[in-house]
Amino acid sequence: MVVFCAVVGCAYQPGSFSSPLREFVGQRVTVGCLDLAVDRRADLSIGPVLAYAFANRCDHAAVVDLGAAAVIGRSAAGGELALRPYDPRGEVHAAEIDGRDVGGEALAYTAERTMVRLCVDAAGLAHAGAPHWLCVGDAPHLVAGSTP
Repeated sequence: MVVFCAVVGCAYQPGSFSSPLREFVGQRVTVGCLDLAVDRRADLSIGPVLAYAFANRCDHAAVVDLGAAAVIGRSAAGGELALRPYDPRGEVHAAEIDGRDVGGEALAYTAERTMVRLCVDAAGLAHAGAPHWLCVGDAPHLVAGSTP
């Protein structure tokens, strides 16, 4: 990787949603210094899972706060529920990402029923002011670890 970075350069290019280190799959948005992609993964037995890919488009450090992002789930019956990340050890907290760096994380959210749609306030994740909602639909048809 060192040779590749020396030849091509590994610094993230703002707005590209592209990096040799991370895929940016799903709904994309720019909020503050962050270019962010949110995608739904297969649900776990405890609830739905969201994958986050993010990159700092600025030259200075920026906040990434997955725990601060509001997440709303919608059931098949149309009911909405505010979801919280499954975090039994208290590990989800605000962190900084260096300028032009990339990162990612997947979080499970606790829900007692199936959520057909999930919406995330991307601006809350970046501490970037007015809400900016990204929504992802149906989960892949299998629960992680299950067989068809």
